[in-house]
Amino acid sequence: MVIRQPHHGHAGAEQEREDRAGQEAPCGDVAAFALGVLDPAEQVAFSRHLAGCENCRRDAADFGEFAPVLRPVLRDDPPGGRRPCSIARSVLVVAAGVVVAIAAVLSVVESLASHADPVDVSTLIRAEPAHAELFPLLERG
Repeated sequence: MVIRQPHHGHAGAEQEREDRAGQEAPCGDVAAFALGVLDPAEQVAFSRHLAGCENCRRDAADFGEFAPVLRPVLRDDPPGGRRPCSIARSVLVVAAGVVVAIAAVLSVVESLASHADPVDVSTLIRAEPAHAELFPLLERG
């Protein structure tokens, strides 16, 4: 079982400066290296990094124990690139649907409003209640 964290510090600050200056891979690439998912340039850079970092060599050996279990899962990804984020795609589809629905509602409202006859509110206020003819006792109060 892996007890150490793969994101560890180097033994000295000098090694960290060399890694950054030489554009070498950071210690966080240990799992990707062990699983074989780094591109060729990253693979070479991390191999050079491993030569000078005992902690990464131990972590790579630890991760290597799990690689046979994890590799079949990685094969499910489409070849030639990363799998698109389904959550982001879903959010965009929902947002587009909302925009289309709002546009449709506004279009219908605008269409109906342009054909409607204007109503004079004062005629509505002066209109006699319909129940006055049916229930004359209610009017006398």
